[in-house]
Amino acid sequence: MFKPIQRFVRWGKVVPTLIEQQRVLIDTQTAQTEQLNHITASLHAHDIEQNKQTEQLFHIGAFLEAQDIEQNKQTEQLLHIGAFLEAQRLELNKQTEQLLHIGAFLEAQRLELNKQTEQLLHIGAFLEAQRLELNKQTEQLLHLGVLLEAQRLELAQLESHLKSMEERWDQGFSVGQLAMLTPRLRRNFLPSDDAAIQKHIMAIWRAGSASTITYKDLLESGFRVFSQNDEDGVLLRIFSHIGQTNQYVVEIGSNCSDSDLGIPENLSTNLIVNHGWHGTIFEIDQTECDRIRYFFARDYATKHFHLTKNGQHSYFSPLIIQLAISPENIDQALRDAHDEPEPDLMVIDIDSGDYSVVRSMSAVRPRVIVVEFEKRFRDRHSVVQFDRAQFSKRWPQSGAASLPAWEKLLTSRGYTLCAIGTCGFNAFFIRSDIAADKFAPLTSGAAFDAHPMLSKVSEDFWVSPDETWQPV
Repeated sequence: MFKPIQRFVRWGKVVPTLIEQQRVLIDTQTAQTEQLNHITASLHAHDIEQNKQTEQLFHIGAFLEAQDIEQNKQTEQLLHIGAFLEAQRLELNKQTEQLLHIGAFLEAQRLELNKQTEQLLHIGAFLEAQRLELNKQTEQLLHLGVLLEAQRLELAQLESHLKSMEERWDQGFSVGQLAMLTPRLRRNFLPSDDAAIQKHIMAIWRAGSASTITYKDLLESGFRVFSQNDEDGVLLRIFSHIGQTNQYVVEIGSNCSDSDLGIPENLSTNLIVNHGWHGTIFEIDQTECDRIRYFFARDYATKHFHLTKNGQHSYFSPLIIQLAISPENIDQALRDAHDEPEPDLMVIDIDSGDYSVVRSMSAVRPRVIVVEFEKRFRDRHSVVQFDRAQFSKRWPQSGAASLPAWEKLLTSRGYTLCAIGTCGFNAFFIRSDIAADKFAPLTSGAAFDAHPMLSKVSEDFWVSPDETWQPV
């Protein structure tokens, strides 16, 4: 009884398992069936797509066939065109060959022309050489003619010159020639014994002069060597009485115009050439500087003072400086030239502007100063003409400051008026500490009153200053 029950119990356990296995099997078959259905559907869809692509390939094939037909047609057309072009090429080759024949003919013609041209050039060169030779011969003949004409003229001039010399020899020297040979009219030669004569005169002055020299003594001592008037003698009389210290002279302004040989008519020249002085000459004009330098470079007394520096030639005694002296640069110019605070002599001849220069000067205190003054104001006006453009417009002026104006200025600077020249151009001032007891003091009025010429001129000679002159 219990065995059936146990069997039943076992089947009760086995059946569900079998059922579950059967269900799983059915599900698997169902899934496989679905997969087959999907595969079938996919193959069907693929078959449809393949049919579609096959149809498209048929269409493409038809299109390509049409294109092939069209291409064959075009190829046939191109063959026709090629045949036409080949015919054209053959024609062009034929024409080219003809042109080459023509070119060869033309080249032959060109070579022939070149040959003929070269022959013509040779002929032209030969003719040009003949022309040049003829020109050369013609030029030589012309030059020969000119030389012959020049010689003829030279002979004629020589004959005329000889005839003129004979006539002049018969007539004697002309007035102009005599003037050039006369030292009182033109400064073209100097006696060689000047220095000895002057030194002898100075010795006589020193031996026989009184302790105090008067204005009249200085006037009577005047003579001319290089100076335009009698200033050379006056200066020698002054220095023979007061002595010389450094023998240094400064001269501002120069003049060679009255000499055909460029002899400087300066107050410093005689002292430098004949008495061994050293000097500095300032001149604004370069040509004038060159003439002065050339004179001193040739004079026997100064030609040895030669200096070469950096390839430049110059002469150190005297110094010739091209410079426009002004109130602004006077002191620096004097220091740069020679650091001598008390030159024996200073001469100022600027033809206007000299008063302002002296008024501004403080670098030196010369022992003797010589200045130009305007004599036609006599001692009646103390005036200065400061505007250089007005100089000598009314009359040929001897200076740009009256004698009273110079007397006021230089007296205030410690100088004493001792003399004016016989021609009334220059005034001589001596430093008061040197002039004391050696020179009789002089006033502007006394200088005119005691002058041998200016004291005797008529009243018409004297003038009054116009608006170009300023009182000082």
